[in-house]
Amino acid sequence: MKRAFLYCRVSTDDHYSLALQEERCRGYAKHKGWQVAKVRKDVGSGKDAEQPGYQELLADVKADAVDVVITYRLDRLSRNVRDVYDFLQRSAEANVGFVSTSESFDTTTAMGRAMLGVAAVFAQLTREMIAENVRDGIAKRARSGRYVGGASTPPYGYTYSREKGRLLVEPKEAEVVRQVFDLFARRKWGTTRIARYLNQEGTPGKTGAQWSNRTIASMLRSTLCVGKLAYRGAEYEGEHEPIVDRDLFEEAQELIRQRAPLPPRTQQSQHLLSGIARCGQCGGRMIAHYANYRNDTTRKSYRACRHAANPYAGERACPGMTKSAEKLEAVVLEKVREVAASPEFQEAAFAEARRRLSTDLPAIRREREEVVSRLAEMTQRFERWAERLDEGQIDEEQFRIRNAALLKEKAVL
Repeated sequence: MKRAFLYCRVSTDDHYSLALQEERCRGYAKHKGWQVAKVRKDVGSGKDAEQPGYQELLADVKADAVDVVITYRLDRLSRNVRDVYDFLQRSAEANVGFVSTSESFDTTTAMGRAMLGVAAVFAQLTREMIAENVRDGIAKRARSGRYVGGASTPPYGYTYSREKGRLLVEPKEAEVVRQVFDLFARRKWGTTRIARYLNQEGTPGKTGAQWSNRTIASMLRSTLCVGKLAYRGAEYEGEHEPIVDRDLFEEAQELIRQRAPLPPRTQQSQHLLSGIARCGQCGGRMIAHYANYRNDTTRKSYRACRHAANPYAGERACPGMTKSAEKLEAVVLEKVREVAASPEFQEAAFAEARRRLSTDLPAIRREREEVVSRLAEMTQRFERWAERLDEGQIDEEQFRIRNAALLKEKAVL
């Protein structure tokens, strides 16, 4: 008599109860006259091959403790073709059969082994087509000006109306958004100072979390507040009402550009000042030039203003002179050493570091702890719903609705 291992799994994106799966698998084993040696159930993603029940299944197959594996559907084992073939290869090497009751696949027969491979390919194809259709639907919604973010946590300054399917202005939050833009663009406050001010005033964030400089910077860059929708690198006219005046928004963007850090140096550069040296006459970028002296095989490096080096600039050419790159770097290094060695600079640098550490780090840690805690609580909620579904306390439609809302909230976090 064959020893059967019944394997069941319920995922966060399906509604096949564990009880239903076990019932079907037991019925098949009884019909075949096989002995049910073990039943294991996992609660988790169908893409996750690290589930404890699945790992125990692999161990039993390897140890020759089972003759056949029975599952309700092929995707209960895995939704990934590579994982399916890996399992089938291990099973074949151990002379263990595999049965999927819903698709009527039984690798204890030659036809079943052939058809199972075909079904695994189509299972992944179907999944990828569904994902592609979802992406196309979201893109179409964005092009029509409709909000495509998570409805459970809309952007700060707005609420989401499920009835109207659009964003609505939240007056109190909208006033905070306008205040942030005014402090930044008109009063020239930095993002860290604005975040500290809002926290001191007790102004709550969207989820009650502390404000941080990154949250403020993200708000200042978002075109959502001026009636735009950004999706996959493109911007569309949104159907929601803008919060911030367009002129004020542009003032903020110009200030962001002015305060932007210097461009990063290329990794290929061998010179200290590449990408950061500027002309003292016109402020233009200093570009590299190379030359060889007569009777000297050594290649010399120079830096010159790009406007002075342009042969077509004419009268607009900069009068800046060409300088030796080696001498320029020596002067800059000496000046850096002089500034860095001064007690005033060192004290200012340490004070700024201490200020950032005391202001930003606690808020970021609190925000991260809150997100981790909420994700853990979501997992517990899903497991409770799966148990209730298995025990018949809720039906599959109730499970599907609750799980859909949970997935949206999880995506936002």
